[in-house]
Amino acid sequence: MHIRFTKTSSILNNTHRHFSEIAPKYRNLRTTDLEPIVFITNKLHHLPKIHIAKVGCGNGRYAVEFFRHLGNKCHIHCIDKNHSMLRQMEEQFKQYNIKNFQVIKSDAEKIPLGTDSIDSLVTFNAVHHFHLTKFLMEATRILKDNAQLFVYTRLRIQNARNIWGRYFPMFHEKETRLYELDELEEAIEKTPNLKLNSVQVFEYQRVSNLERLVEQARHKHYSTFSLYTKKEFEESLHKFKENILKNFEDPDSISWKDENVLLVIDNLQGVSYRNKV
Repeated sequence: MHIRFTKTSSILNNTHRHFSEIAPKYRNLRTTDLEPIVFITNKLHHLPKIHIAKVGCGNGRYAVEFFRHLGNKCHIHCIDKNHSMLRQMEEQFKQYNIKNFQVIKSDAEKIPLGTDSIDSLVTFNAVHHFHLTKFLMEATRILKDNAQLFVYTRLRIQNARNIWGRYFPMFHEKETRLYELDELEEAIEKTPNLKLNSVQVFEYQRVSNLERLVEQARHKHYSTFSLYTKKEFEESLHKFKENILKNFEDPDSISWKDENVLLVIDNLQGVSYRNKV
């Protein structure tokens, strides 16, 4: 099976510019899902002290939840390549008086942390921005033996079924960066020392209104919208409004289901890093 790893420079530049522009308002545009946080922290609570690498941390909205659930025994290495997002995250941590963290401006594929130094590595809604093979190799380098990697993402098929994939023209077709489950499974299987432990499926019943949905789209709460030309976006947004009014009786009460998966991946014991590569 062919797995897509190459992303063109134009897509990468658009994505970086998108996250720089959206950083100050990102928290108000996206929904933070607590269920996967609870699932992961339940698996980590037995550790007396926990060093977590949060890769693609963005503005830190999920990192804050890890601190809320794990308390002072948690130290998070917050890793992102976008300076604007990291700056927003630091400001938020100051508001919550969070001090057990390290900010690292870095690509996901070459993280400046020591070999076998991390108890858990987590990434939320970001893996489709990484070079998957290189990221997985870097994860197995920095993770301790028997530590776990948690990858929370939406699949292409899930993206096609949400409200944007169903009603916003070209949304599903534009978003080619997402993976399917079998592609992720194959990449994990090919990475020395990693083994897929389990796949958890999360479903969320969402309710919103047309005004809010239009606001989210205009502010590009999904980076997918940055892949549209200005003309394509305006035409698609107009059609989206028509589709919503046609398919929902009350534009002030629009309901749909979002889906995500969480891959729990073991870093197996007994293979030193020099043998991993």
